[in-house]
Amino acid sequence: MTAAVSSPGVVRSPQQMTAVLGVAVGAVGAAVVGTHAGGLALPDVGATTAELNLAASSTTHSGTAAVAPVTSDATTASATVPELTKAAQRQQAAQAHDQKIEGAIDRFESRIGTTRYEGYCERAVENAFGTQGHYGSAIQDWHSQDQHSDWQHAPRGAMVFYNTSSNGHVALSLGDGRVVSSSAHGRVGIVPIDHFQHPLGWAYAPY
Repeated sequence: MTAAVSSPGVVRSPQQMTAVLGVAVGAVGAAVVGTHAGGLALPDVGATTAELNLAASSTTHSGTAAVAPVTSDATTASATVPELTKAAQRQQAAQAHDQKIEGAIDRFESRIGTTRYEGYCERAVENAFGTQGHYGSAIQDWHSQDQHSDWQHAPRGAMVFYNTSSNGHVALSLGDGRVVSSSAHGRVGIVPIDHFQHPLGWAYAPY
């Protein structure tokens, strides 16, 4: 029997050709039977190849599955919670300070026009902060505080001191070059910060 030719340059025997054809026919038959029996579509060869390639790429050359390195973030929850707490506390303290300052200014300005604080500037300022009796005079108050000499730039709500007499004088800064004070033309009023003579400086109210 003569040999069968399957492709140019390759000679196969009849037995080899029969075996190849048998495998091919069997595969096709199995696919057809499986499709009719289960109502399933034939698998996507391309998808299967992609899955195999993905599975192969996820392993190292030694056959061990590749594991992505685990990095540690320096900013952990335990590290950030205290910082966030401190930031919240600072914000609350700033808000409380602002509310205290604005409350004092509002109380002082609500007394504009009254003469009841003539000769009692220290009491006028302390009453503006809702207190009294801490210091006997403005000079005593001045010497008890953390002093700042740049009186022209006294921040809003700061006490501004003047060496007008042995007892001195104190007013409350509005932060814009003016103060609200007693003895402003004989009554509580708003005047320029340099209205009173011999300014000493300013200090934050301790109340």
